[in-house]
Amino acid sequence: MTPWRAAAASLLLLFAPAVWATEHCGGATAWQVLGSGGPELNGRAQSGHVLWLDGKARALFDAGAGTAVAFGKEGGRIEDLHVIALSHLHSDHSADLPAYLKAGVFGEREAPLPIFGPPAGGGFPSLDDWLAALIGAERSAYPYLGGFLHPDGAPFRIVPTTLSLRRGEITKVFDDGTTRLLATPVRHGPVPALAWQVEAGGHAVVYLGDTDAREPALTGLAKDADLLVANLAIPEDSDDEVANALHAPPSRIARLAAQAGVRRLLLSHLMRRSEQDLPHALRVIAGIYAGPVDVAYDGQCLRLDARLNASDTRHTP
Repeated sequence: MTPWRAAAASLLLLFAPAVWATEHCGGATAWQVLGSGGPELNGRAQSGHVLWLDGKARALFDAGAGTAVAFGKEGGRIEDLHVIALSHLHSDHSADLPAYLKAGVFGEREAPLPIFGPPAGGGFPSLDDWLAALIGAERSAYPYLGGFLHPDGAPFRIVPTTLSLRRGEITKVFDDGTTRLLATPVRHGPVPALAWQVEAGGHAVVYLGDTDAREPALTGLAKDADLLVANLAIPEDSDDEVANALHAPPSRIARLAAQAGVRRLLLSHLMRRSEQDLPHALRVIAGIYAGPVDVAYDGQCLRLDARLNASDTRHTP
């Protein structure tokens, strides 16, 4: 037993862990919302989602504040993850990553864990430099987690990969035989950002992250996907120039969903301004996209093999 795990075991003898009631996605391929909010403190966990396959958490997309707690409550295990993909490095999409890593000390994972993320730009570091500043050295934010970047320095090693991809191209960045990831750069104001397609269990989900959704490549990325996860952060008639450069209005999201022929649309990253406009936004979307639309809430589980009624629109409970 490594010193890290020996210390963890000693703590477990002193403090019995709490038992959480979980709402598991079950054995089917499913997408679960860990955090449906944005950077506001509006009662929602911040941005994060997980793909389940055969009852196990397979791929994590973004790691905003509160998502690590949700991941554990829903039965997620660090040992089961094949990959972590970060759309960009805004704090509401990445702040909980140290919490996931620290939790891994108390598990049995030994295999390296790949983490993919964006390049530097717009005042933001690359994924590799961000991780170095976060856990990589004596003067990093969390130097005691630095062993995750080095062989034999922690229970398992993370393998970060900064993706400097060509705009307009869709690139396969990960494929372990059961889980495949494609990525393409997207516009999120000056912030380097990536959109993702994950394919597993014969199903495909596209996670846009934060973007103005103007990139033509997104139609190809989302083509015939089982689910398109789009962030509804602004109302249709937003006059906020900064927000408009960062996010897509409902009509643009709907056009992408319609043009790509996706089976289902999930609206996440809800903010006060978009929640207040939600009835209008749903009417706008329904006038363009004919498929079923879900409005995300924390803990929501969407089975990708479920039979869908195209006239259904599911609202936040």
